[in-house]
Amino acid sequence: MKRIVTFFLKILFVIILAGGICAFGFFGWKKFTQVQIEKLHNTVSKTLIQSAELCLYKMKYTDVIAIKKQAALGLTKSYSIVKFSGIVRAGIQNIDDVSFTISNDRKAIRLTLPSAELLGNEIILQRVFDERQSIFVPITTQEIFDEIELAKEDSASEIIREGLLDDADKRAEEYITQLMKTLGFEKVIIDRL
Repeated sequence: MKRIVTFFLKILFVIILAGGICAFGFFGWKKFTQVQIEKLHNTVSKTLIQSAELCLYKMKYTDVIAIKKQAALGLTKSYSIVKFSGIVRAGIQNIDDVSFTISNDRKAIRLTLPSAELLGNEIILQRVFDERQSIFVPITTQEIFDEIELAKEDSASEIIREGLLDDADKRAEEYITQLMKTLGFEKVIIDRL
């Protein structure tokens, strides 16, 4: 009888020991996996934040404007012809707006990107080609700047209508996908805000 009790106690001890090892392994593995996901999450965050503003598309344009003024009776006239060039930039204004989740197996990531927007529209060059000034109907520098500003906005609107922001959205998806694949993700899913 004593042998049977000792035998069952040994079996009970082995079962408890095996259960403890399994529980330790399960919770240890879960904690290890969680730590790995947190490290990967921090790596992705740091990688994205390094690109504070993500300029994805840059396009140069040129336009010519003519400014004409004449006196009330049409006796005197003034005009200026100005050629200017500008650069339009499109992309993601604030990369901090990107949110993401990482799968438990750390092989897939789902990102939510904001839509691309116009980041800038700067004049880089302007030249006055022809100018005729009348002292009775002068064209001021401010009038020239105002006309350039209107033409600059029209040029940017036209470029946007031609698909600049759509192209920037596609480029954002390609760029972020490649960036995430270099971090080791096998599957990258991109959603839009």
